[in-house]
Amino acid sequence: MTIELWMLTAAAALQFTLLFTHGTHIFLTAGMMWGIGRRDNNRDVSDLGRRIERTIINTMEGLAIFVPLVLVVQLAEVSSPLTQLAAQAYVALRVAFALLYIFNVPYVRTATWLAGQACLAALAYAIVTS
Repeated sequence: MTIELWMLTAAAALQFTLLFTHGTHIFLTAGMMWGIGRRDNNRDVSDLGRRIERTIINTMEGLAIFVPLVLVVQLAEVSSPLTQLAAQAYVALRVAFALLYIFNVPYVRTATWLAGQACLAALAYAIVTS
């Protein structure tokens, strides 16, 4: 399996970890009965809970771009040191971004997000210039 596909797998593992973290947070704050119940009533969500939820959404949005780029790199057989580095850096930056977002670290979080976007741009550049 190529490095890019390993990074795609790692990105999926990150999303799973975030979802598991969110579920655990709900269990600890709202209780198991709310989690397995009908959820007709809104629950009070802490600032931490909202940050976890926004991190999950932001990661899904990033995956909506990362997944097709990696798949095109694979299908077009244009893997290169650039695409490998961009994919590795993207996943590392997404892990850092998730932690920075959840633990409410501004500015650095935004810089990390921007660097991740540059990795996506590098993947796209490698595709269109191949």
